[in-house]
Amino acid sequence: MSPADFIHALSVVNERLKTARTVAISLLAFAGLALAGTYGVRALEPGMAKTMAAIALIGGLGAIGVGHILNLHRIEILDDILLSGFRHVGEADVGRRATELVHIRRRRQLADTLERFVEVAATNNPCSVPLHRPALREMAPKVLELTARLREPSTEVQASGMVLVRRLVTDGSVSPIFAPVGPPRDLERALDRIHAELGYDRLDEDDDTGTELRLAA
Repeated sequence: MSPADFIHALSVVNERLKTARTVAISLLAFAGLALAGTYGVRALEPGMAKTMAAIALIGGLGAIGVGHILNLHRIEILDDILLSGFRHVGEADVGRRATELVHIRRRRQLADTLERFVEVAATNNPCSVPLHRPALREMAPKVLELTARLREPSTEVQASGMVLVRRLVTDGSVSPIFAPVGPPRDLERALDRIHAELGYDRLDEDDDTGTELRLAA
C-alpha cells in the first residue's frame, strides 16, 4: 500500500470508530434516561420504559462490540504502516503505537508466551491452541534466543520487528507456530525476518567487530 492508501484507510476506520462510540454513548444514555423516566419522574409506563431501555442497552453493547472490532482493524493498519516504514503517515497515532510495541512490559509479555509455547512443545502437554510442536522443538534455541533479547531492557528493538513478534504470537491465520502441517523451515524463516526487523542482525555484526551494542534511548 502507498502512503495515500494508508492515510485513506486510517481516516475511514477512525471515522467509523467515532460513529460507533457516539452511537454507543447515545444508546446507553437513552437506556439510563428511560429507566430514570420510570423510577424517577414516573413519566413512562414501567413496562414500556424497561422495553425501551433493554433495546437501547442491547444496541449500545452492540455498538461497543463493533467499536472493538474496528479498533483491532485500526491497530492492524497502524502496524502495517510501521512495517512499511512510512512513519510520517498517521504521525501521533503511529508514534504512540510504536511506543506501545517496544515497551519492555509488552516485550516481556510476548517473550513469556513464546516460552510457554516452547515448553508445551517440549513436554507435549495439552494446549488450548494448535501448535506446530515439531517446529517449536527444532527451533527452540532460536526462539529462546529471541525471548532472551526481548527481555533485555538495554537492547533497542525496532517497532516493525515487534509487529512481527506480535503477529507470530497472536495471529493464527499467518503465524507458522499455529500451522501444525507446515514445514519447520517456515518458522525458521519467520524468526530470521523478525531478527532482521528488530535490528539484531546489525547488532550482531557490530558486536562481532568489537563495536558496542546500541542501547535504548
